[in-house]
Amino acid sequence: MKPCKPYMKVGTGLWSLDRGNGMTGLNLLDALVAHLRERFRGYELTAKSGMLQNVRVFAQYLPQPEAVTIKPKSDTESIEPQGYTSSDIESNFPCIIVKIDEETDREEGTLTQTLINVRILVGTYDESADCQGYRDVLNIIESIRQELLILPGRVLADRYRLEMPLKSYLFDEQAWPIYFGQVESVWETGRPLMLRNFDRGLPHGRL
Repeated sequence: MKPCKPYMKVGTGLWSLDRGNGMTGLNLLDALVAHLRERFRGYELTAKSGMLQNVRVFAQYLPQPEAVTIKPKSDTESIEPQGYTSSDIESNFPCIIVKIDEETDREEGTLTQTLINVRILVGTYDESADCQGYRDVLNIIESIRQELLILPGRVLADRYRLEMPLKSYLFDEQAWPIYFGQVESVWETGRPLMLRNFDRGLPHGRL
């Protein structure tokens, strides 16, 4: 393993060199997605098809549906992909989208070294006229809250500590038949230490 810069530990102290690797926003995103996918494995809700569908967890964005193609009239005619509609996008629901917002680095000597803001967007599908689809959103949000709050030491993957407060809410306006809610979280992690002048000649690796 290539030597790397030491990292500040969550809270105080130092991370070991090997544990310092991977303390990035992207790794936090992947860790949260993996954790929530495991939590919601087998959790089903009604989808646009009218059938029960697993609540899927996506990183940062919804996937684009596969483009519909037109069969060519001849071997020389090219196949042009066609656009997809809002109906295609709705087929992704119910789902959870984990989104990295921003990272903030603090000065050395502060208790919090790097803060990473993460939004967890929850979306469900419900065509019923009584507009009760929000209830599924609230149930998922509550499951996410409980799952994050019971993390040992509120630390995920030995690298990211959940900061308080943890905020969650429903959107004021809902795009029926899609219902949305959100969990806003802040995670503290370490960051590379500033090298001293006599350290600059030492080899170090990249993240």
